[in-house]
Amino acid sequence: MSNMVVKAALALAVASSVALPALAEDVIRIGMTPEPYLPFGQVNAAGEWEGIEADITHALCERMKVKCEISAMAFDGLLPALKENKLDVAVGAFSITDERRETVDFSASYYTEGTSLVGPKSEEVTIGTVDAPDGSKILDPKAFEGKILGVQASTVQHQYVTKYYPEVEVKAYDTADNSMADLAAGRIDFVLSPDLYLHTFLATPQGADFDIKAAAPENKVLGEGVGYVVKKGDAATLKKVDDALASIKADGTLDKSIAHWVDGAK
Repeated sequence: MSNMVVKAALALAVASSVALPALAEDVIRIGMTPEPYLPFGQVNAAGEWEGIEADITHALCERMKVKCEISAMAFDGLLPALKENKLDVAVGAFSITDERRETVDFSASYYTEGTSLVGPKSEEVTIGTVDAPDGSKILDPKAFEGKILGVQASTVQHQYVTKYYPEVEVKAYDTADNSMADLAAGRIDFVLSPDLYLHTFLATPQGADFDIKAAAPENKVLGEGVGYVVKKGDAATLKKVDDALASIKADGTLDKSIAHWVDGAK
């Protein structure tokens, strides 16, 4: 376990929070989701935050020299809470997209990953790409005829299938783990999800009978990397986050956390 894991025993309820050690009078309210989404984050059985975002959020608060009040919230409640001024920063492996930029601001990216399609090993299928009406390349919709495609609600993958596959039967789930549970139970045929999460799933006993069927071509709807989210126009908080993020990139803290959670490095 990383030595930067943030204790979260008091953050399991939506309304509760954990205060990191105060180094100044400033307070930044941060919303994070306890829903399992490794390697980015989760609250484990011991009631501890763990994952890349737990590590780097703890490090950012130290670098910003502020008191961070971390509240546990469902993923689909984070951006609404930010817009309603209940939070200053939202953390949840949020992909940076033009659509989201219309209502919130993003920090610099701290991770970039792709999106892939996972399905049963027994489903032998070759999925090509075609041109979408907007000129981008997408996975061929013919591959999903008569199939049910699962995604996590309120994600860029959900936006992607809504935009490009209006004729496909899509089931949206409140958490990524629930989409995988339905896939494993045979209630859906495929799941479209970020690569890192899928590789974590495939390494589990539950994922033993599944594999990656196709990688989605790069697409603006799927984002430009993962970043922290702040309220639209909150330049002061954004600068604090970006300056601290630049610091942990420069000294290797970010790379160390990614190596630990993605590659299993000690």
